[in-house]
Amino acid sequence: MRTAWLTYSVLLLLAGGSRAQEFIPLDDNDLARLGLVFAPVTEPDRRSGSRFPATVINSPESASEVAVPYQGTLERWHAAPGDRVMAGQSLATLRSQEVLDLQNLWLTTSAEHEHAGFFLNRDTQLFEKGIISGQRLQETEHELHRMTIELNSLTGALARAGFDVPALEALVDNPDRLGVYTLRAPVSGILTKRSLMAGQYADKFQVVAALGSGGDPWLRASVPARYASRIEAGQVLSLAGVAETVTVRFREQAVHETTQTLEVLAEFNEPMDYLPGQILSLVIPAAASGVLVPGDAVVHSGEDTIVFVRTSGGVEARILDLEPAGSNYVAGPSLRVGDQLVIQGAAVLKGVQLGLGRDE
Repeated sequence: MRTAWLTYSVLLLLAGGSRAQEFIPLDDNDLARLGLVFAPVTEPDRRSGSRFPATVINSPESASEVAVPYQGTLERWHAAPGDRVMAGQSLATLRSQEVLDLQNLWLTTSAEHEHAGFFLNRDTQLFEKGIISGQRLQETEHELHRMTIELNSLTGALARAGFDVPALEALVDNPDRLGVYTLRAPVSGILTKRSLMAGQYADKFQVVAALGSGGDPWLRASVPARYASRIEAGQVLSLAGVAETVTVRFREQAVHETTQTLEVLAEFNEPMDYLPGQILSLVIPAAASGVLVPGDAVVHSGEDTIVFVRTSGGVEARILDLEPAGSNYVAGPSLRVGDQLVIQGAAVLKGVQLGLGRDE
């Protein structure tokens, strides 16, 4: 009869929907028969909050993008993601019609420049012997000057594709290398990303790779706009399930219209060995001040959220306004640190709400 009375009392409490506090008198034997287990209310900390996936990225302060200087087809990669490369080291080989046209023009201009130098030397001797006029010599000097400017311009353009003068002159004996150029690392670092596969076409100035300095990476997360007020530069945030913390370095001010999110960048505060691309869980702290309620202590009844608090003579049911904080909740001043809440047996009480156990 005692158990039936307890079940009926709880049923009335949950089904009634009253927002007034309700007290259920229970002694230790009653608590044992119902299988109730309690846990204390605690102070929230940085790990108490909503969690969002965050991707490990290279530090934006040290990352370097590698773009192709000329359009073409990527024939082969010479370095793999994770490889450490030195400045000037070959990253990939491309075949480019644009480079082929520049090379052919350089070879033609180089030959014309050589001829212009020969003619200037000849006309200088003729002028000294009084055979030609000074005007004729000036015209020859002007032609050599014009060819020098044009050749230097082409040499500079091809230097962006990794060619120096000896490499260009060697094309005369290696015509099969015409139209092929090497993409080189602009700085020393670790190759962290390749955006194209061999055989794919790259537009001029397209970014095809990324280099990291090898320093500690950062985190990037897309956070719903409603959490914007909880994040600011310099704020220390926790990660779920790991000991490391991060410091917010950047938070977007504008919200992405399609996703209603904003980007957050954060820097690790401790040395770590995560790799770019790994997914971690970033904890955004709860907005409300209060105490931390275990998620297992909360019973949902319609629109109400109920917790059962142990008192000296039994259990008191309280309807609370709670804010999600990861798998737990933050509650206001109606609870105090140290209050004991039902965390096992609440599901049984919810079953009673559905009418189970009415005839026990």
